[in-house]
Amino acid sequence: MSREVKGRIRSPGVLLGVLLLAAAPGPAEAGDASAGLLLRRARYAIAEGRAAEATQALRDVRVKEPATRRGLEAALLLADVEFSRGDGKAADRVLAVAERDFTDGDAGAQLLLARGWLALARQDATAAQRHFDLVTARSGHRFTGELAQLGFAWARLVAHERPAQVPAELTGLLAGASDPALRVAAGLTLARAHAARGEHKQALRRLRALRRSVRGSSFGDDVDLAIGIAQLDMGAPAAARKTFAALGESTTVAAGTASVASGLTLADLRLSPQDFVARLGGLYAARADKGVGVLAFLVATLDRPAAADAAAARSLADAAVAARKEA
Repeated sequence: MSREVKGRIRSPGVLLGVLLLAAAPGPAEAGDASAGLLLRRARYAIAEGRAAEATQALRDVRVKEPATRRGLEAALLLADVEFSRGDGKAADRVLAVAERDFTDGDAGAQLLLARGWLALARQDATAAQRHFDLVTARSGHRFTGELAQLGFAWARLVAHERPAQVPAELTGLLAGASDPALRVAAGLTLARAHAARGEHKQALRRLRALRRSVRGSSFGDDVDLAIGIAQLDMGAPAAARKTFAALGESTTVAAGTASVASGLTLADLRLSPQDFVARLGGLYAARADKGVGVLAFLVATLDRPAAADAAAARSLADAAVAARKEA
């Protein structure tokens, strides 16, 4: 489903851009332009911040065409509008009602994915796991299943402060996910999960495997930064300093580029896996462009200007080296 373009991935969003995975328009849609007009009005209203007008237009579409592609799009848009207004339960109700009209196939899977990711964004791990677990029974699309696996693994981390083992789903995605963004998301989380358990060598091994799998893409510097952080966490500040120095020399940053452009900071990359997932969920829920789906969000968030953090990270390593000398 996804395409890698110059190291970056462009793909339909999960909440608002899932329609390429849904069924083709049925005969009921062909002659009815009013639902399409209402959708256009709703999109303009959302872009201009007129939530009440958008909500009414989208509800009208759902009444007119509950079981068509436009009806599915309206449900996904309406859920995002409700969630943006801070009403997560209303957003889930919209999607739950729409599920009755799409009980099977890819459209049903997309609604389950949407419910799962919204549940994850509000840190309802139990609901998220329930929705993600049902996705593969609805759709045979590999990419759809992989998004569900990632969400399920993250929900497991949120549900347990110290799981008995790292989620196996993350290991599988790191090894063979179809999209580099999914491999990076799985690999970074997996490394933090190992580090939280004191398994620093395993964390470093996972990251080096990830580095090989994304070679040639724009994620390489992000993984290098994570490798340096892992070395720092395992008590090898000299090795970390060398990694950060190489990162700073091998990449350049445009003037004025901020390290927080993606929303993630250097401090975020050192969070526990549970807090890291919660941070990503919060960023997803707060994204300004509601047309950005899960995959595009992961690309924009995880593909950071890592070189901007190289100097600050090296300072951390220098401080750790100095502390060792004084000890």
